[in-house]
Amino acid sequence: MQDTAYVMAALGVASAFVIVSFSILSTRNARFRGLPIGLAVALGAPVLAIAATFVVSAVAGVPGETRARGGGFFRRGADGVLHLGAILLGVIVVGGLAAGLTFVARNMLGVSGEPLQTPIVRALIVGGLASGVGMSLWSRRIAFLESLFVTSILAVVVALPVVPAREFFTYGTAPAYFAVILLAGGGILLLSLVLGGSIGFLLTGDGEVSAGFGYESWIGRRFLMGKRGDSVVGTITVISVLAVAVGTCAMVVVMSVMNGFSTDLRQKIFGANAHLLVLKYGTDFTEYADVANKTRSVPGVIGASPFILNEVMVSSDTNLTGALLKGIETATIDSVTDLRANITKGDITWVDTPEKIPAPVKLPDPAGDPPPAGAAAPTPPPDQGAAAHKSEADQLDAALAAATKGVLPDPATAILPGVIIGAEMSKNLRIFLGDTINIVSPVGELGPSGPIPKARAFRVAAIFYSGMYEYDSKFIYISLSQSQDFFGLKGAVTGVEYKVDDIEETQRIATSMMKTLGGYPYRTKDWMEMNRNLFSALKLEKIAMFVILNVITIVASFLIAATLIVFVIEKSKEIAILKTLGATDTSIMKTFVTYGLVVGAVGTAVGIACGLIVCWLIDTFGIGLDPDVYYITHLPVHIDGAEVVLVSIAAVLLSYLATIYPALLAARLKPVDGLRYE
Repeated sequence: MQDTAYVMAALGVASAFVIVSFSILSTRNARFRGLPIGLAVALGAPVLAIAATFVVSAVAGVPGETRARGGGFFRRGADGVLHLGAILLGVIVVGGLAAGLTFVARNMLGVSGEPLQTPIVRALIVGGLASGVGMSLWSRRIAFLESLFVTSILAVVVALPVVPAREFFTYGTAPAYFAVILLAGGGILLLSLVLGGSIGFLLTGDGEVSAGFGYESWIGRRFLMGKRGDSVVGTITVISVLAVAVGTCAMVVVMSVMNGFSTDLRQKIFGANAHLLVLKYGTDFTEYADVANKTRSVPGVIGASPFILNEVMVSSDTNLTGALLKGIETATIDSVTDLRANITKGDITWVDTPEKIPAPVKLPDPAGDPPPAGAAAPTPPPDQGAAAHKSEADQLDAALAAATKGVLPDPATAILPGVIIGAEMSKNLRIFLGDTINIVSPVGELGPSGPIPKARAFRVAAIFYSGMYEYDSKFIYISLSQSQDFFGLKGAVTGVEYKVDDIEETQRIATSMMKTLGGYPYRTKDWMEMNRNLFSALKLEKIAMFVILNVITIVASFLIAATLIVFVIEKSKEIAILKTLGATDTSIMKTFVTYGLVVGAVGTAVGIACGLIVCWLIDTFGIGLDPDVYYITHLPVHIDGAEVVLVSIAAVLLSYLATIYPALLAARLKPVDGLRYE
């Protein structure tokens, strides 16, 4: 059923690309055949797009000037608005490069799961740029429509059940997340193809290679400044720069705040949990010491510690709750978790030396009356040291008997094993350092009437605060030996947990660890697998926010495009004069592309600077949060340099692409039309 959901999600993304491709093809086909723009847009509706494409192609003819713009770098005059050869070239180059890099990464480098997405993204970017240039050479145009169909075809291929697209997600994920990742991949490919096609056309659009950008950029900057006394051009330019700056600043701030939450959450999760686990099929994991010694030498491993984990019930004299009991080895636990650093009351070593646990503080009864005059003084409680002369077996039997009857033993007369609980559990059970609790395990011995739960009394040796509600309210810790005895494991453990130096290399370290152990009956479980729902949700939210915030930059790009269209109309005389003096079509395009590049670069620089300043102000002065709700005292900020660079590149590229259509209008303007009304 899950496979069907993934296939349907992939087909939905592929269908979206196909529908958009045919809609634009229908509109462009109708316009190239001289139909009014209103009718052309109507024929581009998704319901009519495919049928209208073939009907208009069969009925209407292509005007002569349209035929003259057809053809490619090697030939002129090809008919039609869609170049099938360019589409085939793009599919072969991008698809072949993606398949090749994936094969090398998976079969030669041993990469699997999420890390396989990296070579795919590289193939989309590099293959898209290279094939975009090739498509523009062959079709002798920017090949935007051909790029759409290349993206649509590859999206359909990925959606086929025979393509193992799910192998790029080690732990599985929700269909919505799967669809968003595919949509992002399609967007990266389309952007790379259009960018490559536009660069290829600018360099070779006149039938020869012309990489010069000298006088064109100078004229473009002159156009950008406008005429003296003409404040409209300057005002529109400033508004365009501010629009790009606002979008860029918003992306930097929001992405940094989300990184702050994600980083803070990771630190808390990794502080309470290890990065990697080694488990064994079955319940006889008694050779854990040898396994830990062997795997400590694996490159990237920092520390190892055995553990036991089971579900239990915890009760006090006022309340009860479910919990996860974890048996730990206090000598090695510091090498894998931050439990000792998170303890706010007590000491972690007291779980091994329960006689050092202080007696609970008895608060005076405010409603109680003072003792009458002459009454005998209350007898002080006996020293706990006297109980130390009892055998450990007698103490445990007494504790078990008391817990079975539902009576908590007096900590003053019995030394009970120590337990570490979370701050939230301390509040829920209304217990404090030194108090006694009952721990009941549903896994017990088989009696005449069925399984008999095991119960034992423990004293609170320490209270920890990790900042994660789930951990502070559900986790309790006892010594490894006590947990082995409590669960009757006879020297066995649940597994061995590890800490690594680079969490992004956890899968590679796990693979090396399995080779060291020889595989079965051992298996590994890493941090992403243990927290896949949480981190998948964070990643999906981050991608969604990046896409949503990019809408601001896209709106700014539309403003740039609209401004340039007005410029083309206003500068028609100058364009006609330049063409009369020998300027080529691509030279005219380069002139107007300069506007978009300058506006995008200046707006991006201003936006990045403002975003970094806002992040610094938030980090320095802070925005307070309620720790009872968020478990943090202020809004966290973490600036990722790679993401700042990505935001900068995206803003400049969108600004550049927004200039392509107005630049094409300027390049196609005939000198006679520009001088007609002068």
